[in-house]
Amino acid sequence: MIGNCRVCCGVGWVCEIHSSKAFDYELGCACSEGMPCECNDSTPPDTSQVIIIIEEVTLH
Repeated sequence: MIGNCRVCCGVGWVCEIHSSKAFDYELGCACSEGMPCECNDSTPPDTSQVIIIIEEVTLH
């Protein structure tokens, strides 16, 4: 990700509807879902094998 990106202002994400604005309430727009900016070259992690374990704790 480029820290001084002119599109996303270094956030790494843009508004899905307004892709020329940073996905940020103060710096750009957050009226829809966020999507990676062109400067954000990170690949989303593979979550197909993720298992969620919920443990109940009782307090005495």
